[in-house]
Order: sequence, then structure tokens, then C-alpha cells
Amino acid sequence: MALQLYRIPQFRGINQSACENSIDAGESPDARNMDTAGGRLSVARGYARHHDAVHPAPADVLRMGVWHAGGVRRFLTATAEGWQALAETGAAWETLAAFDAPAVQADFQTVKIGSDEYLLLAGGTQQVLKWDGASAAAEPFGSAAQLSDVPAGLLELYYSRLFAAGDPAHPCRLYWSCAPGDARTVEDWSQNAASPNVGGGHVEVGTDSDPITGLFALSNQLLIFKRDSLYRLLGDRPGNYRIYPVSASMAQPAHTACVRVADVLYFLTAAGLYYFDGQTVRRAPDADKIQDFLAGADLSDCRAAACGDRLYFAVRTGAGAANDAIVVYDLSRRTYMIRDGFTVCGLCADGGVLFLLTGEGRVCRFDEGEDYDGAPITAYWRTPMTDLGGKIAVKQLRELYLRGSGGVIAVEAISNGLTVFFDRLMPATLNDVLEAKLSGDGRAFCLRLSNEFGTHFTVDGGVELLFDAQRRVL
Repeated sequence: MALQLYRIPQFRGINQSACENSIDAGESPDARNMDTAGGRLSVARGYARHHDAVHPAPADVLRMGVWHAGGVRRFLTATAEGWQALAETGAAWETLAAFDAPAVQADFQTVKIGSDEYLLLAGGTQQVLKWDGASAAAEPFGSAAQLSDVPAGLLELYYSRLFAAGDPAHPCRLYWSCAPGDARTVEDWSQNAASPNVGGGHVEVGTDSDPITGLFALSNQLLIFKRDSLYRLLGDRPGNYRIYPVSASMAQPAHTACVRVADVLYFLTAAGLYYFDGQTVRRAPDADKIQDFLAGADLSDCRAAACGDRLYFAVRTGAGAANDAIVVYDLSRRTYMIRDGFTVCGLCADGGVLFLLTGEGRVCRFDEGEDYDGAPITAYWRTPMTDLGGKIAVKQLRELYLRGSGGVIAVEAISNGLTVFFDRLMPATLNDVLEAKLSGDGRAFCLRLSNEFGTHFTVDGGVELLFDAQRRVL
């Protein structure tokens, strides 16, 4: 026999891109509700209720956003029926406007009209609405005389002009407003024969059989997502507008699955994480790290938000109609983690805080507290099933050593198809080392670390496992 040490120096993220025997010991093929910031393994924080008001129809929410007006932060949602708003100082959600026909997509945009700021609300089934943040209800934006009474469903600002798309009668048409200045405002979409470069207008992008599904402005171009293709508009005025198709192999995202960070657009699809690098779309080099998870997920209604150095994508994994898991991508560490055990009806970020609208209709602050608004967190981390490059040797598990803090940690040692289970109270201080006897043997093994009854723990400084390796005598 020969005593050997298996060591996990630090914890990273989920990796499903290769055989478990080939991935790093600090990565996991399967983990939920864990956090590995700083190389530690911790039960992730939960979310805390931000407001007691209950949304009238959380399951029907198409978009969620935040708007500051008059010194008050308001949460906004769009459902198939209309727009709702919740002021932090208010007691309940209020209806801003009702749609003439059920909306299938929704968008909003903050603009200046003259010297006043408005929030534009688009539902794709009626004329765009505008709201000043003080009136009891929203009012129509634009007019037929200004050619801006279009039932658009997508809005974006680019070089101070308002761009719009999603007109059911012209699904591939891209509209733009006049350049603000003098007596002109973004409510005027008419052309100016005397000075075309300050006037509004429109153009057909591709064909109607390939409708526009998303608009996203970067610093020097406007990205135009279509159902089966992608275009980009370059130029800062109608006289030098140029629209080019982007030749890239990609899976088309839902427009709600796209998020901008530092002039880069990221989006999640069933084929993994993609980004636009300024010229073309590229698939992230680590996109396969959650390929098994994405294979069983539905991203048709994926919701995305960026907060700090992390991207958050809400997806559906169960049989229900709502998103029930969040993929968390750390841009600085290039790691993926998965959070679940709750329902996500809306997602947005503001002031360095990620907000979600739960299935119960509550607005909550994510990554705060030790439970999910009162519900316990179920968390686990499984190490790779490995034979340590020695398939001929039988590994007899002996002892486990780790440092950390918190409550109870449950450990499962899995080898040769058998599982040995035990739980231990974490050390009182980081100076102490938790020692636990193990049993079981096999040519390959793995560990599963989990919490019990929603308890929180942190493993700091890695994990060491002592085992006997015995080569079979032929």
C-alpha cells in the first residue's frame, strides 16, 4: 500500500466541456447554489425582499426595468395586457397603460423631448407611449403628422436619435427619428427635404420573412438582430448610414437574453455564451462548460442582466412555464455557476444591485441574506469523478481534511458505485482543521459537498483527501 494525497487547492466553477477525469480538481461537473469567489467554496447568498407589494400578474411579465424620476426609483414591468410601475415609496403596483391587443414583446427607453425627460413604453401592438413619471397614466408618443405613430415593439438610442422596429405591418423596417435640436425632437420621424441629415426616415433591413427581433446600440454601431440573421448599422447620420450583414455562425438569441458590458454585447443561447467583438459574433472559448445544463434548458424566454463583473441569465429547466434557474457568469474569473430553487419572472440591475421579480410577485435583492425570501437554500458541489490517471490502482479512501467556517457540511464519498455519507459541524475558526474518517474503495472516486436544512458554510484553503493506492497483483 502507498498513502497518497488528493488535493483541491482552490475552487473555480462548473465545467462540463470534457470528461470528468480530464477537468481540473477545482472544477465541478455538477453544482448548484454555490459560490467560489476568492477560490473558496461557499453556499451562495440568497435574496431578500425589497418591497412588500405583490405584482398582479408576475407569470405574465415580458420585461422588467428600473427608472429614476423625480428622485424616486420605480420598477417597471410589461405584461401582455399593459405596463405597470411600482415606486419604492408607494404601496402597490400601478397600471400605466393597457395594450389594445396582447403584446408579445415589449421595450422601454428613456429620452429627452425638449427639456423634459420621458420614459417611452413600446408593446408592438399599438402606438408607443410616453410617461413623465408624475402623471397618473402614460400618453401617446408622436403623431401621424410626424410619422411616429408606429406600433413599434423595439426601441434604442443611437447618436441621440431614437431607432425603432417591431412594427407588425413592416416586420423588417427600421425607423429613426430626427436629430434633436432647434425645434426638432425624437417624436418627429419625418424626412427633411432641405436637410436630409437632420431628418427622420426608415429602411427595410432584409426581408419580411426574417423579421427584426432586437436592437442594441454600441458606441459606434447599431446591431440589428433578426430571426435568422444579424446586421449592423454604421454611421452617425442618414447621409452616411451603411447597413452590413454580419457573417457569423451563431444561434439566434431571444432579445431579452442580450446584455451590454463595456461596449461588448453578450448573449446566451442553447449553444452557449456568445459576444459581439465590434466586428463579428464569436462564441466564448469556455461556452461548453455548461453544455450539459443548457442541453436540458429552454432559453426561448431567457432574461439577462449585468451587475458588477457578473452576467446573469434566467432560464427554464423544469416543466413549468417560468424561468426557474439563473446562470451566473463571472467575467473576471471566467467561471460559470448555477442558482436554482426559485422562479424568476423579471430581472434587472440598478446601482450595483441585481433585482428579480419572483414567482410570488415580490421584488427582491439578489445575492443578499441566507435564504430565498424565507425559503431554505439547497446547495451542493460535486468534485470530478477521477481515477487520478491510475486506473489499475484501487484507491481506499482514508481521511478528509478541510478548513472553513459556518454550519453543518454534508460529505458523500462515492467510489465503486457505493456512497459513504457523513455530516460534520464546520470548525469554529479558520485556524482549526476539520478531520473526518472516510471509507470505501474503488478505482475512481468523487466527493459531494452539500448543506443541510439551508445551513451556510465556507470551505477556505481547499480540501485534502488521504487515500491508499494499491495496485492489483496479476
